[in-house]
Amino acid sequence: MHCGAQTGCAEILLQILIYGLSNGAALALMAVGVTVVYGTVRTLNLAHGDVFALSSALTTSLVNGLGLQPNWPPLWLLGSLVLIFAAALAFGALLSVGIEQAAFKPFRGRSRLAPLIATLGLSFVLYQGALFWRTTLRSWIPGDHRSVPGLPEVPTDGIPDLLPNLNLIKALGLPLHVTFRASDLFVIVVSALCTLGCLWFLQRTRTGRAIRACAQNPEMAQLCGVDLDGTIRWAFAFGGALAGAAGFVFALYYARPFGQHGAQSGLLAFAAAILGGVGNPLGALVSGVGLGVFTAYSDFFFAAQWTPVLLQLLLIALLIARSGAGEDDALAVPSREVLTTGGPAARRDRRWWLAALGLALLYPVLDRALGLQLLVIVTGLAALVMLALGLNLVLGIAGILDLGFAVSYGLGGYVVALLAPHWGPGGPLSQPLDFVVLLALGALLAGAFGALKGELTRRLRADDLAVASLALGFIMGQVILNLSDFTGGVGGVAALPAPRLLGYSLPRPVEQYYLALALVLALVWASRRLIGSRLGRGWAAIAADPLAAASIGLNTTAGRTIALAAGSAMAGMAGALYASTFAYVSPEMVAFHVSAMILAMTILGGNGSVAGAVLGALLIGGYDRVGIPRLGPVLAQLLQGGGLGVHWVFDLRATSYLNFGLALYLTILYRGRKS
Repeated sequence: MHCGAQTGCAEILLQILIYGLSNGAALALMAVGVTVVYGTVRTLNLAHGDVFALSSALTTSLVNGLGLQPNWPPLWLLGSLVLIFAAALAFGALLSVGIEQAAFKPFRGRSRLAPLIATLGLSFVLYQGALFWRTTLRSWIPGDHRSVPGLPEVPTDGIPDLLPNLNLIKALGLPLHVTFRASDLFVIVVSALCTLGCLWFLQRTRTGRAIRACAQNPEMAQLCGVDLDGTIRWAFAFGGALAGAAGFVFALYYARPFGQHGAQSGLLAFAAAILGGVGNPLGALVSGVGLGVFTAYSDFFFAAQWTPVLLQLLLIALLIARSGAGEDDALAVPSREVLTTGGPAARRDRRWWLAALGLALLYPVLDRALGLQLLVIVTGLAALVMLALGLNLVLGIAGILDLGFAVSYGLGGYVVALLAPHWGPGGPLSQPLDFVVLLALGALLAGAFGALKGELTRRLRADDLAVASLALGFIMGQVILNLSDFTGGVGGVAALPAPRLLGYSLPRPVEQYYLALALVLALVWASRRLIGSRLGRGWAAIAADPLAAASIGLNTTAGRTIALAAGSAMAGMAGALYASTFAYVSPEMVAFHVSAMILAMTILGGNGSVAGAVLGALLIGGYDRVGIPRLGPVLAQLLQGGGLGVHWVFDLRATSYLNFGLALYLTILYRGRKS
């Protein structure tokens, strides 16, 4: 950066600092709420960011509903804003308590991973709530679903700029060419007051002291007469109220809602909470402000599109720094039937597989005879089955929750996209790369990425590893968008050549179907062999009790790394298959909701069950790819024709996040209570 004068440089840096302080103050409010909740239950609430997002939508809706304008009498305007602020606090508190009752209480004392997965499902449900909220706004056009990538689908209505735009620097007569508005001061003051109120509540009130006691030692607190369940509810209510306050402040400061900022904003608040010390509201405030300042300077000196990457890397570094070699927590132990190789159960299992194989081999004939025209879609379902088989090894057998599993899927796809069009005639090779080579390269790259995640298990316990993998997923998605010269950016890469196998091109759908079927069968066979092998039994032992497994000589770190590498390699193969058969890749392949969908498939089928993983993938994938396109328009037309006026609520095309969120939540609720 070149500055004409030293004074000008100083003023620029000061202006950036002011922007960072304002942005960081609002983030700090979320961080204070996160530190109260996380300090009590020691499990991250992935839906906390959605509480903030919906609170901002509530604020803007109330402002527009009441018709607030800057020219109102000051007392009327102030009184209305105080009422809206109280509504945001109450809304955030009630929503947060509901999350605690639904996602934490059912699993208390059983698992650390189950609440994390449950809050992930609820996060999707709440995001769907934001999409529904959009339909109540003036900007919504009935029948317009706006499902095109890049277009907004959440509440976007603006509100009048109700905060004073007075430049305090000029008002005070200071000789600086810097803007420090009254609205900036408002955000900083409200955040500081809320944090001081949080400190007073935790230190001076009986409920606050109970929350601190439960955070330090819940067993001892119960022995001293503290109601653990009631105290945790109060902690969630208080944390949710702070998220509501953050939503109110953000909405007023930016004059718009933030309905799309869910899990990712929660991760940033979590990073600030860790940096400030878990359970330390003042530290969370300082850290949140510090992250805001870091973001502002990063946007200015580097590039705004790389700032999210740096912040997520900071979160991973903080997790590694604060966590030693810790405990693990298996979601479920594989059933003995899965590990059994003989007996009546195994014979029934073989009959099931033979029947499924016969149906799969004959499906192209049946598809043509019945006029289904689903061969291409079923080929796409094969990639989902491969993904579910890979995550089944990682989560179902080894007990490792990977919330960024779709990254490996995307890596396999982008290997094909970057190599297949450029390494044929006219390129370094005289012949196009064979599909087997692309498949192997995709598996190798994805497996290496899985092994990298496996190295994180040396220092991170199960729930921290899940958060780190989620952050890695966000990082890779942003990297793909940023490196648009290589990856195509938002538009992805299209018009890829058809797969070539042993010198023969396979452009026809039926040929690609049998190629996909061959890969699925190979991975089913490999999964069953791995699960029944000594390595698979070692994974199951590590998942059940890592300390006991280590005591009998098992290398738990190496075991987890191999499991992550093997499962990720399967995902890389699925990505290579998808890119080759559909001739297209995009950043959507590594999106957060893809990982959640694969997770729902695996849990629905039953952790550790190969047949269950296949069935779960076919059920959820079939609903998404077949059920919604075929049943959605019919149902919407029937409801609209009946004059019910609520057809948008039941439109299957517009409720995919709700459906997947509920599927994920209900399956973990069922599986978690059984475990």
